[in-house]
Amino acid sequence: MDHKHCDHCDLCGHHAHSVKDELICHIPYAIMSLAISFVLLSTFHFLGQGIYPDELLSEGYHILFHSFHYLHIVVAVAGAVIAFFRQSNRIILGSIISLVVPTIFCIMSDIMLPTLSGRLLGVPMEMHICFCEFNDAINLIAFMVMGYICGMALLYNKDSLKTFSLTFHFFHILISSMASTFYMVAHGFDCWYDSMGLLFFFLFIAIIVPCTFSDVVVPYYCARASKRRALVDGK
Repeated sequence: MDHKHCDHCDLCGHHAHSVKDELICHIPYAIMSLAISFVLLSTFHFLGQGIYPDELLSEGYHILFHSFHYLHIVVAVAGAVIAFFRQSNRIILGSIISLVVPTIFCIMSDIMLPTLSGRLLGVPMEMHICFCEFNDAINLIAFMVMGYICGMALLYNKDSLKTFSLTFHFFHILISSMASTFYMVAHGFDCWYDSMGLLFFFLFIAIIVPCTFSDVVVPYYCARASKRRALVDGK
């Protein structure tokens, strides 16, 4: 396997690119990010109890979820752009992968897997996928485009890319953690604190796998595969 240097690996202190290595690299970020998200959620819950009605609290959690979900789209697409185009210059293929793959994994991480986690814990949670509604779909597309522009701008400015990469993993997973936790409390998981330990474990799985594959694994290996194919065709 080619162990070519890249900014993602600088964060982990090694140059390996296997799926196992990337998962291990993301584990500390996922645990710390989830811990922060639980602290923030507990703070919101404590401050809101007895002051605001449940309907208003639920609406606030919906707004917070959408804000973090959209921001998750931005950083995920930007990360995929960087991971792909540092290895390949195939603009059409790279653009499709960088826009579509992170969006799918963001929906898995922020919505589908948290819903499954809630149901496994005995809560009949509803599932709300933003692309199913016109206004939400327009918002998501806009944030996808902004993430793409951000990634391309960072590739153009190497100094900014180095600075961005130093904190990219942590903030990507922190944003995903916030989106996942706020999604759960906004869609039926009212007594989340009674199952905090199991919920932490389920959300860890829901975040670590999609974010790792979205952030590095899929765009990186797709870029490497397209590069090898181009070399073969060139021969």
